[in-house]
Amino acid sequence: MNRPAVCVVVPVYRAEATLDRCVQSVLSQKVAGGVGCVLVDDGSPDASGALCDAWAARDPRVRVIHQEDRGVSSARNAGMAAADSEFLVFLDSDDALRPGALAAALQAQRAAPGDFVLWHYTTREEDPAAALPDAEPRPRQGLARLWLDCLLAMPWNKLYHTALAQQIRFNESYTLGEDLQFVLDYIALLQRQRPGFSYRVVRSPLTYYNCSQTGTLSTRYHANYCEIWPQHFSKLNAACLAAQCPAEDLRLLHRAELTVYAEGVADILRRDPAPLDGLKRDKAAAALRAPWLQTLLEQMRAERCYSAYYLPCRWRSTRLVYTMAEAKRTGSPLYGKLDWAGYYLLLGRLRRD
Repeated sequence: MNRPAVCVVVPVYRAEATLDRCVQSVLSQKVAGGVGCVLVDDGSPDASGALCDAWAARDPRVRVIHQEDRGVSSARNAGMAAADSEFLVFLDSDDALRPGALAAALQAQRAAPGDFVLWHYTTREEDPAAALPDAEPRPRQGLARLWLDCLLAMPWNKLYHTALAQQIRFNESYTLGEDLQFVLDYIALLQRQRPGFSYRVVRSPLTYYNCSQTGTLSTRYHANYCEIWPQHFSKLNAACLAAQCPAEDLRLLHRAELTVYAEGVADILRRDPAPLDGLKRDKAAAALRAPWLQTLLEQMRAERCYSAYYLPCRWRSTRLVYTMAEAKRTGSPLYGKLDWAGYYLLLGRLRRD
């Protein structure tokens, strides 16, 4: 088989209900130069491994790697190492490429060979929007804005140069946020090897993201959430400073980071498996004393950046953080009341916009 233009790497685990749709979405892509697919069965206890082998038996474009259960980062690393294409795309086994997605991404790339191509995604399986190559150019200084627009942190809405991507790896020691680390490492590599690069964001949604599965990060509790995310945010903030992102984008980024962290603290109180409530409160209180958080709050004060979680975190009040996060999660009007109360207590010294 000749070297394909693009290879799609799919980590597979407990995916027997969605794998056929995923693989079919890849193989139905019409791409000049052809498409390949690497399925990495990560020790699935269900029939996913057999489904992978069945696809490889009937389509030579599909290759299968079987490994013990080592996690999604290990599976992606194995698939990436096996790719022999010019370009590389990641796809999760419960998601799907939309018709025409790869052709649109490649056309956007060919129009700007030195740029990093990203695209929007949809959570509607039957989204009627066409996959078109029309792309919005964004400067390197737009890195923080990519995060704010929910386009940066995931690996599966991007077109990678295979030879470049194979120079880095997903960090297999992380159980959360490893996607962002990989993307930032890839961007750093681009900056070294192609200093003039910028971003090109395809306006059409090219990937169907299935956010209904019970295994998604939004539904799964991570006991070390408040230890891991500061590491990721520190790397993100350093990258944004190096990219000379506008001060206004950095201010909004810091507000978003505080929200993510504070709601992680609240999640300790809501879902941590500690047998005693006192242990949960101690863990949450320790998170509110973290040096990273204190540095972030000082940065926000200097930027005059208000957040509904600013005073609860400044006061290190686990009760207030939990109350606000629960009100927000459940859609209670109490969240808005507490939000405005905090703003007025600060006498307008911090900005809401």
